[in-house]
Amino acid sequence: MIFGYFREVELRLKNTEIIADKSLDLREFSSTEGMLRGRLLFVDGSMLEFMEYLQEENRLKYRFHLMDREGSMVFRYDNAPHHKDVSTFPHHKHLSDNVAESDDKGIMDVLDEIEILMSNAITANRKP
Repeated sequence: MIFGYFREVELRLKNTEIIADKSLDLREFSSTEGMLRGRLLFVDGSMLEFMEYLQEENRLKYRFHLMDREGSMVFRYDNAPHHKDVSTFPHHKHLSDNVAESDDKGIMDVLDEIEILMSNAITANRKP
């Protein structure tokens, strides 16, 4: 189970064209428990630092911190139990000016969101 997920993540990272460089650490504690963490540098200079701790089908702990090329936070997803006022507690998304509701997130979800953000930025820059 964990090995299969790790292979899926490795394949996605290998085939994602917006990644300029990557550092990935995969730890398989058992067939059903593991952790992945790393850092992804994107072609626009932004960077994602991330960690997921999984046990069977459950993502027990995660954080995904995206920074722009200047090092300012774009967003951070995590499930640390420090925002009890969010209806999706403990899952939440930090933005530059607030904390928002969020579903449980994995690296694939976050990569999808980053690809959309980058695509939208390219499209916005093409308009006269």
